[in-house]
Amino acid sequence: MSKLGITRPTAVVDLVTNLDLLADHQVAREELDRLNKLTPASERLNNPYSKEIRAQAKKVADLEKKMDDSTVCVKLRALKKAKWAEVVANHPPREDNDVDAALGFNTDTIADEAMPLSIVSAWEKDSGNKIDFTGDDWATESEEFTDAQFAEFAQTLLNLNRGSTTIPFSQIASAVNRT
Repeated sequence: MSKLGITRPTAVVDLVTNLDLLADHQVAREELDRLNKLTPASERLNNPYSKEIRAQAKKVADLEKKMDDSTVCVKLRALKKAKWAEVVANHPPREDNDVDAALGFNTDTIADEAMPLSIVSAWEKDSGNKIDFTGDDWATESEEFTDAQFAEFAQTLLNLNRGSTTIPFSQIASAVNRT
């Protein structure tokens, strides 16, 4: 640790492991929207929601809970400046890629090296139980990710290592604490 007590930034990526429920959720949500449209606004003023709408809303909420229950939280930590520079040097930008040129590294390969070095811990979101998941597991597990899931990890990695290190500010917390 430094004499100044510096710690590197961390961030948590929520990884929904049961995305098979997305289709069920979409169907349930569309049915809820359909039922809601059938009820005129004037009727909702006196009788907010019918029994049928409430049952469908519960179905949507239950599916959301199941997805939330399948969520794993993975904590990442930024690399030290020298290590990040070494990783970037190992992944030079492709000549024909504008994004690579702008960022200064190969965006398709950098996570393969940097992510295992950045994983701190993992736990089940609903229970908080620790999961035995380390950087050694990254290559195998990430093969199962969708492109969107992988992109969320990659973006978080980039934000940690190249993003702002200013003190965050919450307008809501500030407003609540003033009252």
